[in-house]
Amino acid sequence: MFRRSAVYVIFLLIPLLSIECSPSAGVQVKLSGEDTASTIDIVVGDTLEIVLKGNPTTGYMWEVAFVDTTVLSQACEPEFRPKSDARGSGGKIIMRFKAVSVGHTLLKLIYHRPFEKNKPPIKVFSVTVIVKR
Repeated sequence: MFRRSAVYVIFLLIPLLSIECSPSAGVQVKLSGEDTASTIDIVVGDTLEIVLKGNPTTGYMWEVAFVDTTVLSQACEPEFRPKSDARGSGGKIIMRFKAVSVGHTLLKLIYHRPFEKNKPPIKVFSVTVIVKR
């Protein structure tokens, strides 16, 4: 009986977890690596989706280096979509942020190996985000 209940709970939680990352009200604005150093205007409630090339199997990962979380908050954990099914394949890292209040912030992402403390990131993505009503 316990096993069956646990299975039901898992199947009920999966849709709830996917709701967290799916855009709710508002517009979804997509950016890529080519948009670095740009300025973007969005509205409170919009979701900012940033798609960057990456390969977590190498130990490198995209992380937030700076953002004013009173203006823009990370909506969910980064998502990795491999280019192929081959082991060690690179692909795209998708990061989503929610515009939570009016204001502006620099959003700076770094591509680095978190365990290599004294090395600079090998890539930097930054964008100025202006959030309006």
